[in-house]
Amino acid sequence: MSNKIKMTSLSFRKEFIKPDEEKDRALGFIKWGKKNDYPYFLIDLFNGSAWHQGIVKTKTFYIAGNGLEVVSGDMQGFIDNQYSNFDMNEISEQLAFDFELFGGFAVKGTWNREGTRVAKWEYLDLDAIRMSEDERFYFLSDDWTAMSQSLEKTNLRMFPALDENNRTGQFVMYYKEPAKKSRKEKGIYPKPTYNGGLTAIQTDVDIAKFHMYELQNGFKSGTLINMPSGFPESTEELHRITESIKGRTQSVEDAGEIIITFSDGKDLAPTIQQLTGNDLDRRYEVTAKSVQQNILVAHSVTAPTLFGVMQEGSFNAAESGDLFQIFKTTYVSSRQKRIEWMLNYMAKLGGYIGSVKLVDVLPLSLTPTTEVIAPIPVAACKQDFTNDEISVFEQFGENKDNYIVLQSKSIAWDTPSEEIFARQDLMFETIGEIKIQIKDFDKNVLNLLKNGEDSTSIAKALNTNIEAVAKSINQLSTWELYQKGNTTDLGDSLLKDIPIEVSEFEVRYSYQTRTDVPPVKTESREFCTKLLSLNRSYTRQDIDSISSRVDRNVWSYRGGWYTNPDTEKTTPWCRHEWIQQLVIKQK
Repeated sequence: MSNKIKMTSLSFRKEFIKPDEEKDRALGFIKWGKKNDYPYFLIDLFNGSAWHQGIVKTKTFYIAGNGLEVVSGDMQGFIDNQYSNFDMNEISEQLAFDFELFGGFAVKGTWNREGTRVAKWEYLDLDAIRMSEDERFYFLSDDWTAMSQSLEKTNLRMFPALDENNRTGQFVMYYKEPAKKSRKEKGIYPKPTYNGGLTAIQTDVDIAKFHMYELQNGFKSGTLINMPSGFPESTEELHRITESIKGRTQSVEDAGEIIITFSDGKDLAPTIQQLTGNDLDRRYEVTAKSVQQNILVAHSVTAPTLFGVMQEGSFNAAESGDLFQIFKTTYVSSRQKRIEWMLNYMAKLGGYIGSVKLVDVLPLSLTPTTEVIAPIPVAACKQDFTNDEISVFEQFGENKDNYIVLQSKSIAWDTPSEEIFARQDLMFETIGEIKIQIKDFDKNVLNLLKNGEDSTSIAKALNTNIEAVAKSINQLSTWELYQKGNTTDLGDSLLKDIPIEVSEFEVRYSYQTRTDVPPVKTESREFCTKLLSLNRSYTRQDIDSISSRVDRNVWSYRGGWYTNPDTEKTTPWCRHEWIQQLVIKQK
């Protein structure tokens, strides 16, 4: 290079923010991020990526959009939360949003003067909370970006964690998802479920900014500017020139480099040359599609249509309904259960006896005209069936002895009907999978297990090693042919080599005694005794017809409240339950 030409460059790389955790020396709390600003980074991503924001909002809707319903007890006072600015329906939605955005949620409780119950519950913004390393104290600030924290400047205050042995004043309850610690982390703060997609979300934000600034900036990344008036005489002059050229391009809006050369020349007008061509917008478009797919995967999205996103090859309403059931089972339900656990714990601390649950919503992809199955209402258990109503059960169904039971599943009393019927399809899918994949070796292992043989003797009998036997037993358990040390009904049927065509399978329902309760010491209620004595097996249509005749939802009905004499735990359902069974008819 000629000594008459000198070169410098402007770099616009942006450092990715990490959730480092270190102790603040002044106040003793653990910082969330090197500059204590990691939650603000997550908020910026939420505000900057339309895809990410839409998914988080829709997840929140699926988890808490329909609010709370009372499962048992008189819980209206808890839901009203009269001393707070928000009732529990509103707080539930706020908790669900923080859960999706940050991976955790928190509330603040206030004990009454007597210390007998929590009189007031308040939602806390998770981004406003920092905690001590032992997680016994929580620090709240209105502005964690301030260098100096105090009550006067940032409204800094501190609250203890819940301690039921110290029932005075206010306290914080904080829930976070378990997560693996990375370097420079102490495992104090939560991580969102989409943590693996943060780079994709950041890229989506940058792509959106690129298209906006493409129209505003005169030059972009990959640009060379030649200044023929000679190299600046001082470092200060060089800095002034480069800063004036960078202007608003100092951030990721024009990520990359602008190369500036200084040379002596007759023409003093700067020259500008593109180094990367003019097809950068098309390359961004290709990248955007990959980024969007990565965001969907990071969020465990089974079908974009569930989130209002229509793509080529989108599913129809029926398929979307099936995919929603998968997404609800694998993601939504587990998230709901965690929030419900917190809410019911809060209710208990508030002196309420009973429980609440979050009401399910329909997927966005289903229109009001789409055929759907309504959720089962809460079990009443307050009014017994009359003798005339009980007699209706005799008019439907068939004798259980007419059927061979292949597989059984308990139905929890508050299971939504759409989940019950979705299980029917899973039962059929399981049979199909077994018929395709099971090998003679697995059948031999199952038969020896039924005869009481252990792994060592099975390996010896089949001339193989214990590892192969263990692998087979694990597969048999997955197929539910072998459970809790015994072959199941389906396993027994398989060993009997009963020739079964898939078309012969039926899913039926029966009422029977639960296996997790001790023998009855007095006597069961008349409804239960009568229904058990009928020894009937019902189809789904039978149960629906009976419900219509007795004007009662039979699916959710049980014989009444029951107290387990061993555990002394009281439940709003009795010693009996509806069982979903995969059966074939006796020949």
